[in-house]
Amino acid sequence: MPKVIIIGGGVAGLTSAHELIERGFDVEVYEIKPQHLGGKARSESVPATGPNFLPGEHGFRFFPGFYRHMTHTLKRIPFGTGYCIDNLIPTDKIMFARVGLPPVIATARFPFSPSGLQLAFETITGGVAATGLTSAEKQFFEEKVFQLFTSCKQRFDEEYENIGWWQFMEADSQSATFKKLLVDGLTKTLVAAQARTMNTRIGGSIFLQLLYCLADPDYPPSRVLNGPTDDQWLIPWTTHLKAKGVKFFLNQEATALNLIGNNINSVAITDHNTSTVNLISGDQYLLALPVEKAKNLITVPIVTADQSLNGIHALAKDTRWMNGIQYYLNTDVRINKGHVIFIDSAWAITAISQIQYWPSYPINTAFNGNVRGILSVDISDWETTIFNGKLAKDCSDKEIAEWTYKQIQDSLLAELPSPAFDFNVVVEKYHIGSSIRRPVLGPLINDEPLLVNKNCTSNLIPKSFSSIQNLFLAGDYVKTHTGLACMETANESARRAVNCIIDASGVHKPYAKVWKLREMPITYLCKWWDLRRYRRGLPYSSHYPWWFIILNFFWLILCTIRWVIVYLFHLVFGYTI
Repeated sequence: MPKVIIIGGGVAGLTSAHELIERGFDVEVYEIKPQHLGGKARSESVPATGPNFLPGEHGFRFFPGFYRHMTHTLKRIPFGTGYCIDNLIPTDKIMFARVGLPPVIATARFPFSPSGLQLAFETITGGVAATGLTSAEKQFFEEKVFQLFTSCKQRFDEEYENIGWWQFMEADSQSATFKKLLVDGLTKTLVAAQARTMNTRIGGSIFLQLLYCLADPDYPPSRVLNGPTDDQWLIPWTTHLKAKGVKFFLNQEATALNLIGNNINSVAITDHNTSTVNLISGDQYLLALPVEKAKNLITVPIVTADQSLNGIHALAKDTRWMNGIQYYLNTDVRINKGHVIFIDSAWAITAISQIQYWPSYPINTAFNGNVRGILSVDISDWETTIFNGKLAKDCSDKEIAEWTYKQIQDSLLAELPSPAFDFNVVVEKYHIGSSIRRPVLGPLINDEPLLVNKNCTSNLIPKSFSSIQNLFLAGDYVKTHTGLACMETANESARRAVNCIIDASGVHKPYAKVWKLREMPITYLCKWWDLRRYRRGLPYSSHYPWWFIILNFFWLILCTIRWVIVYLFHLVFGYTI
């Protein structure tokens, strides 16, 4: 079987290795990190907390219900007597914490009670109690959501691709509360998304996917792992791949792709264990590095052979800092049964009380024996908003830890009044993700920024194949149905690259499965109508002719009957992931 050289051991590289080894390919993976596989998804041991180390992460892991490719992989990774998919736990609610105001609570799962159904309806319509939104704003938001629900795919791909989410929501003419809750607040749930730069094709599509999950008991909108990422997912995954025959080489940095004619002949790998450079050859080469690292290998000869790859250099400029900090508490403070978005925080902070989802993890045996809870936090704005006179990236480690905590505390005074939640009272230790480095002189360095999805960049996004016959690409910046820079995109792009490798190799093996984003049958007729308008060059409109309204009424009845049957089935026979 052909030999495939995979450059990068993150989610894209591991997914590629998984799909290839199952099809009999000879697979080698080269990863620059000396210890960890899994890229930004990994967890890590917190220094100076041994021998039973505290678990740290780049940021908390989040598995939305629309992650079809990722969960399909999890179902094939053995874990004990089951599989890694069994380690996902659905969260219940999303809290929007506000300074000086009570929090706004939205549902994060399929409703199984009258109160849950009411909360789900309020979540979908933007009518959550005590939001501070006016009736006009709620109605406007409902109209925008309906537009997303009923717009055809072609309008998403060609029109909404070039319309920013901020522009689509007409945020400049809305109140500060509307902007914080329904424009900025929603995009903060989408990993590296930013409301002012993200296009509506991605923002609207992923928002719809999260809403669809509320109507489907099999796909909870939000899930988390039941323990540290390495323990519950990545170590079992790499162990499984090694047993299958994948060869992993750590502390290995790819420095050049050597092109001869229209083929990659070898890749230059610097072995940091021995400080030597080796030329590694294979039949096919898969570049599975993050975009800011991949650009270093897309040199002039590579771009000359395939000019479409030049877009990688432009995309690499669209990365921003988004990194985690964990607070280890001497009391298990459970802020919310799910994620918390601190919508008034200067540094765009989100968090989750972690230990409530780790039922079997012996946290009381770690470090000094006093830790009982973990507050895992993501900081998404390191570079634009000043707090206490500084940007996050200009702060010392202590300032980052204390000032991040201060922003959290200010938003929770109504829920967790001082001194019960004071930094000096409950925090035993904190850990900032290791990708944030502080040199002896100069500002902080972030080795692992995240790609920020922007509008009008679709022409820059590469496909999984290239004009170079044996060079393929996978990563969260590669073209996929998902589109958003996240683990799901990395997994889907890897599957697409594997399918291209199968095709190029001429082997008779089944292709890896690739799914489109979900759609709800209830919207089919409205999308058909919008497609007719779009093909005539007409803008979106929710004004329908009388005959269409009658036809759609009967269609809605049929879809509702089907939905009720599914709903009752799950009420009677139980909820399963």
